[in-house]
Amino acid sequence: MKINHIHVGISSLGDAVEWLQRIWDIRPAFYQEGRMATFQFESFILIFDQAEQDCPVTIGFETDNCDFEYSYALQKGAQSFKPPENMKWGGRAAYIQGPGAVIFEFESPVTTG
Repeated sequence: MKINHIHVGISSLGDAVEWLQRIWDIRPAFYQEGRMATFQFESFILIFDQAEQDCPVTIGFETDNCDFEYSYALQKGAQSFKPPENMKWGGRAAYIQGPGAVIFEFESPVTTG
């Protein structure tokens, strides 16, 4: 088996769709206002479902450079949740506040310079 998609409940679906379009220039592959929106990330699908309340979740992305992705998102208007730092497990991670209760994590290898 391999993971294919995740459903995340979100109370303001329209705002979530707008956020992803503004921050990452990604449009939903499917969008039914007041019901759901799907976003394709390579082999993974993120599904936002309209819900009464936001579902707290952290969604992690592997990247070659978490500092770049973090800075890019902030330049586009995202809010920082936690700036880039080297983690005890050997990676480097940064976090931004997504729509609703969603946190997006960028993780990359630690670079030495």
